[in-house]
Amino acid sequence: MLASPRLVYLLKFAGPALIVVWLVAYMVSDQPAYNSVVRQFKSERDIFITDFLDHDVGGQLDGSSISELCASKTWTPGLMLSCDPQSGGFGQVKDAHLNCIRFAIEAGAELVLPRIIKRDDKNVANTRPKNGGGPYIGEFIDYLFDYEYLNQTLSEHCPQLKLYRSMNELWDVPQVQSARKISLQDVGAKLNGSVIEDMNTLSEQIKSYIDRTEDPETRPFPIRFRSDVISSVFPTAYGNPELAKNFGRLLRPRKDARVLAAIALYNLHMKYQLNLDPKQGFQHSTFPGLHLRTEADATPIFPPFDEQVSTLVELVTNSTAGFAFVATGETEERRRKLSKKAEAVGVTMVYKQDLMLDEPEGRELLEQLTWDQRALVDYEIMLRAGLTVGLSGSIFDWNIALRRNSVPGADGEPPSLATSSPIQHQDRYSILLGSSEKADTLRATPPMPDIVG
Repeated sequence: MLASPRLVYLLKFAGPALIVVWLVAYMVSDQPAYNSVVRQFKSERDIFITDFLDHDVGGQLDGSSISELCASKTWTPGLMLSCDPQSGGFGQVKDAHLNCIRFAIEAGAELVLPRIIKRDDKNVANTRPKNGGGPYIGEFIDYLFDYEYLNQTLSEHCPQLKLYRSMNELWDVPQVQSARKISLQDVGAKLNGSVIEDMNTLSEQIKSYIDRTEDPETRPFPIRFRSDVISSVFPTAYGNPELAKNFGRLLRPRKDARVLAAIALYNLHMKYQLNLDPKQGFQHSTFPGLHLRTEADATPIFPPFDEQVSTLVELVTNSTAGFAFVATGETEERRRKLSKKAEAVGVTMVYKQDLMLDEPEGRELLEQLTWDQRALVDYEIMLRAGLTVGLSGSIFDWNIALRRNSVPGADGEPPSLATSSPIQHQDRYSILLGSSEKADTLRATPPMPDIVG
């Protein structure tokens, strides 16, 4: 019996269709193969941006030391911790959040993530704008950081630590709407300067204080304790060295800022033919990255504008790159002043705004970001410079220097830079300038140094 024309027609197309379905299923299950095929249809620019986003400096976070830390703690069901919102720049906020997360781990508690106090848009020196006399509520963690990445990473490596993005997620739990006070001083933690002296007893001290304050037999379930802002208290010398290298990487800048940094770095790469490969992190032979810290919120610990400008110009005078990327939140007028002085010695100063001149959408997005959010773009670019130069009083610069220092073997030699300014920290990847009189206490006890990176 001959097949009907309709059946023949169906069989004619069923075979190829099944092959396509099988190929798609195979490609999706085999991610490297899928990515390889997709890359063939992407432009060089899009591939660069994808590689930038997929390959963090230092490679993928190694969460084994975080897993070991969390597994070593005793976790108390129904115990919650929250920390007060932090004001200031990226480095300060990051440090406070990391310290709060570590405090929650030591306590064996769930964590309501701290919020971030947004500075005055019209006056960046005002980091705590008036709010009518009420408590500071602040912005969600997403204001600066990638919450989804943090939550996913902790879910994998520290599943005992349940995160709440804010108290909004607990609106239907009346027991935790009010909180008991807790601090390192309350629990009896001994500090050496600003750093905890004995980490071996901290967890037990916290639990003992909580049980003394609220009897486990009669206290509400769940119960929340609230801490003031915690900054720069956990020593990196304690515990697994790998923890110091990876803990700070829990907090990654928000994705739109990272995309802008990728676009800017690609344009820098094309303009100066740098042969950058985002999959490799950074290469010494590329470009110097300089930090100008003279904005309106800069404290007297930093040298005045003219002095910093002279130092930066001196640094790049002998640079073989012929240009330098400058991370700064300064005004256009002051950026132009620095550029003019550098041009006199034959060096071009490049800013993130310059790298968006031919990117209408990118330029608009950059302008929509707040002052602190734009600093995230600088941070991501500076991580990938051949050599970075910052100031020893800047937690932003410590973040960059110590994060880069934990990366094994960047290729080549760093750009040649020379300075008569006093150097407080120098390694193969970064220089931090500052006199011993002006250097912040960060020099003596950097805030969780590798951890903040």
